[in-house]
Amino acid sequence: MQEEEQASAIRSELLERLRSLEGAQSPGSLADLSYRRARESLERAIEEARTIRLNAMEDARATRERELSAMVESLRSLRQSAETQIESVLKAAEIEAERLKDRAQAEAREIVERANSEAATVRAEGAAVRGSAEARLREVERLEAEFNALLRQGADRLGVKSPAEGWWARLTGRK
Repeated sequence: MQEEEQASAIRSELLERLRSLEGAQSPGSLADLSYRRARESLERAIEEARTIRLNAMEDARATRERELSAMVESLRSLRQSAETQIESVLKAAEIEAERLKDRAQAEAREIVERANSEAATVRAEGAAVRGSAEARLREVERLEAEFNALLRQGADRLGVKSPAEGWWARLTGRK
């Protein structure tokens, strides 16, 4: 825009100078002929300069359009690359999540199996302890019954009345 103003100002100044020379010369003289030729040359030069300037502006516009197209294509390519990378990261995350889930499930199964095994062991040990305790209880009751029977026989021989709860319960204070 500024170039056009400068070119217009220069053109106006040159035309003014040529016009001032025109009045001082007589028609048909050599100076007049030179003046006309110079004026025609100047007008052609101005027209060529205008054409060159228009061509330069068109070239600049075309260059900007090409640069813009190249930038848009570059952005499109970068976007596609980013989308591909995002898909790759998401796929890797899904694979890792699936792997972690499978590992967690396997560990959970192992823990449940160990817990079940330990529970079975504890139940078996508990059953064995209970069985052993019941066997001991039966043995103690058998021994108590034998003890009571022997003491009853001895008391019967001596003529002593046996307690109703039994001799062992009487001696130990249990009822």
